[in-house]
Amino acid sequence: MYNASLAVYYVLVIVKKKTDNQIARIEPWLHANAIAWGLGTGIGGLSLEIFNQVGWDCWISAKPLGCKETWTLKEGEVGTCERGDNGSLYQWAFYYAPLWFVIVFVSLLMYWVYAHVRNQEKQMNKYAGSFDRREQQSQHERVRTQAFMYVGAFLITWLFPTLFQLVIVIGGKFPFPLLLLTATFVPIQGLLNLIVLMRPKFVRYKNKNPDTNMIVAWFRMLYLEVTGKVQPTPSRTTATSTSSPQQNNSRFDRQKTFRLTVFKPMSSSLSGTKKSGLGDTEEKSGLGDIEEEKESEDAAMEDEEFEDNPKQTYNEDISL
Repeated sequence: MYNASLAVYYVLVIVKKKTDNQIARIEPWLHANAIAWGLGTGIGGLSLEIFNQVGWDCWISAKPLGCKETWTLKEGEVGTCERGDNGSLYQWAFYYAPLWFVIVFVSLLMYWVYAHVRNQEKQMNKYAGSFDRREQQSQHERVRTQAFMYVGAFLITWLFPTLFQLVIVIGGKFPFPLLLLTATFVPIQGLLNLIVLMRPKFVRYKNKNPDTNMIVAWFRMLYLEVTGKVQPTPSRTTATSTSSPQQNNSRFDRQKTFRLTVFKPMSSSLSGTKKSGLGDTEEKSGLGDIEEEKESEDAAMEDEEFEDNPKQTYNEDISL
């Protein structure tokens, strides 16, 4: 349910352009939805006595495991369950049916976000040069990739548990390979989310440090994030800018529009801060995970660097 709440938050900020005050009024309902569902199904499960041993853990199930539940009986048969009768039905009613509804719901919302960004870029292409079009297309593909990975991490975690329960309910078998995959992927859902949500920052760090081993780069990036330290930017010698003020202003406007990446960590996404939830960007930026805007003199300095090497500077601004 929190994945669904998070996806709703992304749509509100990026597509609907909700302000901080508007989000603050909606946010308690997003929390309440997730908490109420967990408490409601938990209390209901206790009253129905459906929390029992189920293979590798204690969960919703009839006891003993494999007993004849009432809903499966034919005429003249008698149920053999000691407690938690019809537990396999409650598994789907309380968990798997809502789970797959949320997966489909989140997928649709992520596509909505992607389509919104793509449509914005199509509109801006009417006024952009060939270089801008290439950069916009690259950004549009990055948003698509990040949204796909976000949903994919959710999907792969719960695919094997769902197949496992289907085989038990339909075939009456207890397949060990699916049990092993279930026991492997369910506990690492948080790790998969971390990898997906920190990927934009890892890519930026690796681009700045191409000679660093991937594993070393990952842990260094995490260290910088946890400690709040900023990686020093290598000094660059720039040529004297000969561009006109109009060119500089145009370029700076493009920077503000396209400084985008995707998805900040979930731990801060519903905090009600001025961040967008899909990154460290201001709420009007769209999908973002960017550094804060500098003062006007820093922007002017960046304009000079852009004149010296426009592709390099511009890619840093929008890189994922």
